[in-house]
Amino acid sequence: MKKIIIGVGLILLFLNLTGCKKNVLPQRKEINDLQLVQVIGIDKLPGDTNDCLLTVASKNLETGGGQDSSGNTSGSTGVSSEKALILSASGKTIFDAARNIQTHSNKTIFWGHTDYYLIGEDAARDNIAKFIDFFTRDHELRIESKVFIVKGSTAKELMEQLNQSKYYIIDKLESLERNFELLSNSQDLKIHELMRFIDIHHSSARIPCIYLINRDSGNKEQVKDIESCGYAIISNLKLVGFIDKSISRGVNLITNTVGSSIVTVKDPDGNDVSLEIINSNTEVIPHFSGDDLESITLKTKVTSNIGELQSQTDFTDEKSILYMESQQSEILKNEMQSSLEKIIESKSDCLGICDRIRLKRPLKWRKIEGKWMDIFTNIKFDIEVVSKIERTYELKELSGYKGKE
Repeated sequence: MKKIIIGVGLILLFLNLTGCKKNVLPQRKEINDLQLVQVIGIDKLPGDTNDCLLTVASKNLETGGGQDSSGNTSGSTGVSSEKALILSASGKTIFDAARNIQTHSNKTIFWGHTDYYLIGEDAARDNIAKFIDFFTRDHELRIESKVFIVKGSTAKELMEQLNQSKYYIIDKLESLERNFELLSNSQDLKIHELMRFIDIHHSSARIPCIYLINRDSGNKEQVKDIESCGYAIISNLKLVGFIDKSISRGVNLITNTVGSSIVTVKDPDGNDVSLEIINSNTEVIPHFSGDDLESITLKTKVTSNIGELQSQTDFTDEKSILYMESQQSEILKNEMQSSLEKIIESKSDCLGICDRIRLKRPLKWRKIEGKWMDIFTNIKFDIEVVSKIERTYELKELSGYKGKE
């Protein structure tokens, strides 16, 4: 009897799914009928309006006929597959603009392939949270996608300008992201990480930023390209400033996100020596007097290898090593100090100092949590950097060095 009841129930369920409610399951679509969005640009329209401008870039899967890079229909001359398809639409909200952008395409916009969000500088200065809500709320978009701030221009301008060069935008963004670890002057940021940062770090965040440049193509012509330019500082959900890449390595040192980096110092004769950072760690040490936080020490340990010596004199003795280690420590300390001063001036805990104090001293943290931003902007920071040069890689003697008797 039970088997009969179960069987009847399954039949009724099947009929319900296939008959009465034909839209319960997603409709099948051919890949050629989809516009696979890979990059989304977000801008604020100029003027007093609060309207948003949404720009999307997708790979051109067509080899003849279709749409050009501005979203217009091309004739029978065909479309270059190396160019991205760029579409734009405005709306009262991002959701509104996303719905409007569908009317500009003869294919169904598919958002599930989006890898990057580019937020224009004006939009970020308005309110970062309202421009990312749709992308974290909609089920079709991935929260693993990366986010960048576009410095000095709109996201639409950057996407269109780069599309006129030989670079495909998604390839260029992927290349920039891969190289962050080599220079350690920026760091990729996923959209869900940005949400968490804003929520627990008092509406503060640091977001990697990019900007348009003119690059020499090698044949006396300049082409548009994009380059990383450090971090954008978010305070109270708004863009308030930038940390230039000349000092942004200091941010990575403080936050323990240095992969590898080159520090150039001088040997005792004044010749350049390049040191490669292979490991670093910064400990945040809060100093309490009772329940009052009096100061914070940032204690950094850096391990390096000698990557290049431009001298023909052997400087691998202990005294010379100590001389180069002290220079590296001073250089890195200055970068950390400069970036920290810029961040404190911006009233942003984008370094996550509060999180590290909370983990180290949770009971003390509860006493100061409510007034943290006032404390952070007035607290005394002490920075200590200790460097150690480990090895010289494969060569013990320099090129041209004949030694001494």
